[in-house]
Amino acid sequence: MSTLSVDTIQGKTTSGNIQMPSGYVVQTVFQKFTTNTSLSSTSDADVGGSSLTFTPKFASSLLLLSCSVSINIYRSNINNGCTINFNVDGSNIDNTGADYELLDSVPSGNTNVYVRMNKEGSVNATNTNAKTIKLTGRVYQTGSSGVAVVNSGSNFTSSIKIQEIAQ
Repeated sequence: MSTLSVDTIQGKTTSGNIQMPSGYVVQTVFQKFTTNTSLSSTSDADVGGSSLTFTPKFASSLLLLSCSVSINIYRSNINNGCTINFNVDGSNIDNTGADYELLDSVPSGNTNVYVRMNKEGSVNATNTNAKTIKLTGRVYQTGSSGVAVVNSGSNFTSSIKIQEIAQ
């Protein structure tokens, strides 16, 4: 059995990056946020506190995106929902065409439910430029006070995670 002990590993070139074998995690960024954000439009709006800057080390990498979002869906009528999207440098990725990726369908009365939505997506790094990655969202129904609230009252915690995977 052999043992390799080192204090520092540096790339031998000026880039300072060490090429990892395909499938290995190169880096991970994880961000929690408690910002209360009301999604009250059927057009996408930024989810407060979810924005981060991520700089890939390699243009050939795959970026895995995941989020866990606390949402309160409310409407003083039946049926409401929302959609949450990953947004990379101003463009939604893995975007659903429907406004009700998450939907509470009730036969009568008010819609008022607290749920946790988990979502995953991916995008190719394509370059090593810093990328702004955030969540955007929209509500399904705005009539009858329809709203979807992320981290209602700032009482809940949501998160976004980016992992760079060597290809």
